[in-house]
Amino acid sequence: MIRKSFTKDDLNEVFKQIGGLLKESVEVFMVGGGAMAFRDQKTATKDLDLILKNSKDFDVFTKAIGRMGFKEPVRVETPYRRMEANFLEKNGFRFDLFIETVCGALKLSKSIVRRSQLLEVYGKLSVRIVSNEDVILFKGVTERPDDVNDIYLIIRGSTIDWNVILKECENQSGTRPFYGALYNQLEDLEKKYGLTLPITKKLQKLDEKEMIKEKYSEIKRKVTTHSETLKELKKLGFKEKEIKNVIKPS
Repeated sequence: MIRKSFTKDDLNEVFKQIGGLLKESVEVFMVGGGAMAFRDQKTATKDLDLILKNSKDFDVFTKAIGRMGFKEPVRVETPYRRMEANFLEKNGFRFDLFIETVCGALKLSKSIVRRSQLLEVYGKLSVRIVSNEDVILFKGVTERPDDVNDIYLIIRGSTIDWNVILKECENQSGTRPFYGALYNQLEDLEKKYGLTLPITKKLQKLDEKEMIKEKYSEIKRKVTTHSETLKELKKLGFKEKEIKNVIKPS
């Protein structure tokens, strides 16, 4: 099916319909192109990325849009499948729905909720837009082809607090670090548009630290001593100073 583009007026109409069909009150958090459309950073979006706080809200929401005729699409492009979203589509318009977590990595944290702004209450549907910083962060962990261009559109006309992005990334990188994904997106952005962003090098260093930790654990399972493990790390190209800053003798 050919994907269409939808303006913020189109999205407003969809939200009104959903709000009138919901059996219970639901709050959604809008990220991606939808958030950008309502901020006039782009004229339209091909899909609407929404985060719901829990499975109950997801069930109530999907039943409502199911009554509008939205169904699972026959085909989803590979970069979108990797997002680990729930997809529902009708006449070329698609919802990309997440329950609390985006791409299996980034959670709807209290700080992201706090930074979000209420767009409007449509009947039983409350729609909030996450901050510019958090839209950038969400787009930084995806692999969709247009996300680098979208980040540029956001920063071109907005004042961005890059420390907020870095801090949120650090806070959420405990069990599944995604410094590398965000670094790759921002590095591509810098190369494409001739920019220098204040957190790119910091993300690179954080990613390198995680790589050293990962490789150390992997090698340590095969060799017996700490010194032997360090030798193997050096063979992989890691410098002794980098290793010592991350790995301490046990």
